[in-house]
This record gives sequence, structure tokens and C-alpha cells, in this order.
Amino acid sequence: MPTKTMLQELKRLLLDTASGGSRQLTEVESDLVQTNILLGEAIGKLGSSFMELHRSVQAQQTILEALMNGTGEFDAESIERLKGTQAQVSHHVNAAVTGLQFQDMTSQLLERIVRRVIGLREALGVLSANSFEIVPEQDQTDVELEELLASTVQAMEERLTVLDNGLWKAVRQTRMESGDIELF
Repeated sequence: MPTKTMLQELKRLLLDTASGGSRQLTEVESDLVQTNILLGEAIGKLGSSFMELHRSVQAQQTILEALMNGTGEFDAESIERLKGTQAQVSHHVNAAVTGLQFQDMTSQLLERIVRRVIGLREALGVLSANSFEIVPEQDQTDVELEELLASTVQAMEERLTVLDNGLWKAVRQTRMESGDIELF
């Protein structure tokens, strides 16, 4: 019959494993949702920017064609319209580039997700490795089993602490319009 200490260590091991794994999976879920939002907004921004860019280029083309065909006058108003469409083109190109830069943020999130999954797998590997030390055919004393459980609990706690401390929240941006962004 297992001792009270052994049962307490087993309970602690199971609780630590469940809560640590659950916490990491919640963070993975959060990162995936944030990644999806960023990608959706970036794609929407790119689509909008390219459509506006197309309209501005078409407006420029119309002005230039009228000037080249002789149906338009090369006056101050035409020059101002060309300058205006040129500024619009530049603005829309910059907006498209901003949308493309969000790939860096989504890449950071996906990288963090991968590190979480690897860390969780390593923590669960501790359980697997230590379970091989329990051999049903051999008589192991309660003290030996207690020591194994205690060392397994300690190893799990260390792995989960390292995982929690090693994964800072570097990517805080959730919406593209929400202000300053440090991308690189």
C-alpha cells in the first residue's frame, strides 16, 4: 500500500502536470488567435492598399493619356493632379509595406508557439523517462518510489518554470491600427 507521502507526491505531480500543461496550451491558443487576427488584418490591409494603388495609378494614367493625346492641357492644374496622384501612390505603397511587415509579428508568434510545444513535450518527456524507473517485477521500497516521485515532481516544476520564464510576451500588438509597433 502506498504511503501518504507517496500519494501526496503523486497528487502534486499530476496537478503540476495538468496545470502547467493547461497553462501552456492556453497560451498557445491565445497566440494562435492573435496570429489569426494579425493575418486577417494584414491581408485586408494589403488587399485594400493594392486596390487603392491601382485606382491611383489608373487616375495618373488617364491624366497622362489625355496630355499625350493632346486632349488635355499641360497646365498648373494638370501638374497638381499628377502630383496628387503621385502622393496617393506613395501613400498606398507605404500602407502595403506596413501590411507586409506584420509577417514579422506573426512569425514571432508562431515561433513562440513552437517553443511552447517543444517545452511542453520536454516536460512530459520527464514523466515518460521516469516511468521506466518503476519496474513492477522488482520490489521497490516505498522510500525508493517516494524519492522517484519527488525527483519527478521537482524535474517537472523546473521544466515548467524554465518554459514560463523563457517565453516573454514580446508580441503585444493585436490590431494593426492600434499605434506604435516595434517590428524589427
